[in-house]
Amino acid sequence: MLDNKLLTFLSLCQTKNFSKTAEQLHITQPAVSQQIKALEKEYNVSLYYYEGRKFNLTAAGIYLFQFANSINLDSERMRSQLSCVSSDVRELRVGAELATGESFFYDLLVAFIKKNPEINIAVIIENSSTLSRMLEKGDLDFLIIDESFSKSEFEYRTLCSGTTVCVCSPDHPLADKTVSIDDLYDNTLILGVENTPSRMRLDIIFQENGISAFSFPHRIEITNGLAIVKQLVHHNVGIAFHYTSAVLKELRSGYLKKIIINDFYERHSYNLVFVRNSYFRPSQVYFINFCQDFLNELDIKLSE
Repeated sequence: MLDNKLLTFLSLCQTKNFSKTAEQLHITQPAVSQQIKALEKEYNVSLYYYEGRKFNLTAAGIYLFQFANSINLDSERMRSQLSCVSSDVRELRVGAELATGESFFYDLLVAFIKKNPEINIAVIIENSSTLSRMLEKGDLDFLIIDESFSKSEFEYRTLCSGTTVCVCSPDHPLADKTVSIDDLYDNTLILGVENTPSRMRLDIIFQENGISAFSFPHRIEITNGLAIVKQLVHHNVGIAFHYTSAVLKELRSGYLKKIIINDFYERHSYNLVFVRNSYFRPSQVYFINFCQDFLNELDIKLSE
């Protein structure tokens, strides 16, 4: 358990404002200031500074926040775990980023639930920033994510890696052929709307390979519509770039075909992310091991 000074400090880090912290904790603003000063005196460090009117943490303040927040979250988990032990309840709260949710995650989820029907599981599919905030606040136990994240605040285990592939209709003249990127510019490109997570990710991949979406004069933009994209591509409306894991079943069944592009390379990792220095319940440890075993044993090759 954290003492009141550290709880006040955590609240201040969240609000970045002394008066709002006082309101949140139902104490006076001088009391907030007094507790923060007591912390600085106790640890002999400065915890914050102002840049203009903007509240900022010092390096020591950032470290104390991360450490105290981890202890606070573990305290909440311990309380939750003791409740679970007394009532014999096992539960997990898992978040998956949108693109990950469209890939192997559903297969993993089905396999886990079928094998462990006694474990209650809550699943959140959201964007990475929302999920990271939920994890930081203790509203989630794990994230499964393919994007970058704060490695100073979170720990992770890499589950597997994958690649991005260009897909087309089985009737497309370039199906299963190896071509240069210039050979594709006459095709309609089906992709996400600008500033959506999938589009931003694709733009980065394109940039790393010297490609621009705007080099395709004909484009169809769709928001969070992988199923629609697959149908449009299958009916030869256009081509699309997707994670291999998201279209693997369609490639194996022949519903979609690959177009192999010379000198095109992209590789990403899927990570199981959790708060640094977390204490895990047995069901959480089991879930970590299940994820790793599932992806090791699953007869798919995400990097093909």
